[in-house]
Order: sequence, then structure tokens, then C-alpha cells
Amino acid sequence: MKRYQVIKARLSGILLCSGCLFLGLLLLTRGKEAAQGVKEGLVLCAQSVIPSLFLFLAFSDFLSLTRAGELLAKPFFFLGQLFGAPSCAASVFLLSLVGGYPVGARMLARFAEAGQISKKTAEKLLCCCVNASPAFLIVGVAIPCFGSAKVGGVMYGSQILAALLTGILARLLYGPGEEPGRISPKREFPPLAQGFVEAVTSASRSILLICGFVVVFSAVSHGLSFLPYGEDWAGLLEVTVGCAGLPGRGFWEMLVLGTVYTAFGGVCVWMQISCFLRGTGIRMRKFILFRGIYVFFSLLFTILAAKQLRLPEEVFSTFSKALPMRGGATAGAAALLILLCLMLLLCGRRCGIIKKKNVR
Repeated sequence: MKRYQVIKARLSGILLCSGCLFLGLLLLTRGKEAAQGVKEGLVLCAQSVIPSLFLFLAFSDFLSLTRAGELLAKPFFFLGQLFGAPSCAASVFLLSLVGGYPVGARMLARFAEAGQISKKTAEKLLCCCVNASPAFLIVGVAIPCFGSAKVGGVMYGSQILAALLTGILARLLYGPGEEPGRISPKREFPPLAQGFVEAVTSASRSILLICGFVVVFSAVSHGLSFLPYGEDWAGLLEVTVGCAGLPGRGFWEMLVLGTVYTAFGGVCVWMQISCFLRGTGIRMRKFILFRGIYVFFSLLFTILAAKQLRLPEEVFSTFSKALPMRGGATAGAAALLILLCLMLLLCGRRCGIIKKKNVR
């Protein structure tokens, strides 16, 4: 065991030094591209991230700090039963579907710190409470890429189903943890005025953190554009940068890559979630294992719905001239699918280990 830990520490040190050296060389040799990425990242923050996220961050913080969250959760108590969680899980799940990626993680951190949910339950809910907002899918992806809001609606509906199924699977695998649908323990809430001030203050700090990550990963994505299919891989680092490079491709290529990018969330979003969960004791292992399942369900439902509704014909019917197709199966898309398969295999292996432990 000690030898294994020594080898692991040495490998970690080698990888860390290699990564720092690579990034340093990248900044020296691709400084112009990185600077352009910073500019575009700032534009994305001003035009997309801040307008779409700030109000929802403030709103979600207000709900978690006041009794409004409990009042909102009561009509949707069945979601707590569905996920094997307290009733407050309903407001987390619903706002994660409306507000966008970091909102659900932010609310889970607050509820866990207040003792309204356990860390185990928060880790399970995290698997299904990191979702793209409808505003981003429709305005930021569907209309620029396809010229059709209907495609964004299909993607959004598919990701809602994927989130529900992922949450149910997480409960079946890891157990309820707490009594499903129980009422969260009562706690003292601050006055509404104080809660509003704290919510706006907290949201302001959070949006600065999010914008910082967006700018950094936008610069990294532009710096790595020289790699083969670098544009395809950029979406796995920062989802807005990847989706911004999709217009002009074939329908199915845009649909597959856009669904994978928005369902996966990108390393940038994962880093934001990690920062929000810091100090709460909530780990992201379950989230990482189940993200491949979430992306698979999202992609499956989106493709089935697109074929059933004949979206390619509808999208391209407004053009007098057919658009050139680059093909639905590029090397970049194939590599992304291979990555998803590996995540599914790892999750399956993890499930097998847990089942063996339970049998014993």
C-alpha cells in the first residue's frame, strides 16, 4: 500500500509539472490566440453568461435562505419521493432545469450547510441537478445553429427526461439515504430584507467566479485550436465556446455535438461546481460517474425526437439551396462518443463493485 501511494504521488507530481510546462509553452507560443480567447470570453460573459445566470443565482439563493424555498417545494413533494430525498429537493431540481448549470449545485451546497439534506443525498441529487437552461439551449444553441427554436425545445425536453432517469438510477444504485419525501428539519430564517441582501451579495460573488472560469477556459480553448479537431474538443472544455463554433456544419453533426456539449457541461462548469461545493463535504464522484449516463440519455432522446418530428427537413426547408453536409460522424464526434462509452463502462464497473459489497 505504501509503495502504491509513493508511485501515485510521483505520477501526480510528474503530471502536474508536465501540465504546467505545457501551459507555459502554450502561453508563450500561442499568446495571440489566447488573448483573442480572453476577449471572446469577456464578450460571452457580457452577452450570455451574466444576463442568463445572475438573476437565477440571486433567486435561488433567496429561496434557500428564506421560507420561500419550502413553499415552492410543497406542490412538488413527489419529486422528493422519486429521488429518495427530502421535500426541498424539488426546488433544487426545478431551479436547476430553469436557471442553468451552477444553480443546482449552489442550492445543494446551501441546503447541506443548513442541515436540510445530508451529504450523501446531496451527492445523489448532484447527478441530476446540473442541467442546461432553456434560454441557453434555445437562444444560445438552437437559433444560431439551426435557425429554429423547436430544436432547442427538443433538446431541452430530452435533457429533462435524462435528468429524471439519472436521478432515479442514482437512487436505485445508492439507496434513498433519508426517508423519501420527508419534511426538512425546521431552521431559523432571516428576515426577507436581510435574505434578499445576502442573496444578491452571494450571487454577485458567484457570477464573478463563473465569469473568471469562462474567460480562462475560453483562452485555453483558443490556445489549443492548433490540435487536430481542436474545435470539436473545445466544447468539452467550455460549452459556450464549443457551441459558438457549431454554425455552418451539417444538421446531424451540429445536433450530436450540441447535445453532447450541453449535456456534458464542460470542464469549466465542473470546476465551478467544485468551487461551490468546497468546504461542504459533498464529493463529485457520483456526479462524474453518472454524467456519461446523463449524456447518453440526452443524446438518445434528442436523436429519436428529431427523427420522429423530421426536424432536418423542417430546419432546411426555409433555405432555397441545400446546405453542404460535413457528415454526422466526424473524427471529433466519434472521439466524443468513445469517451462517453468509457464513462459508461467505468460506471458499470463501479455499479458491479457496489452490488458485490451489498451482497456480502
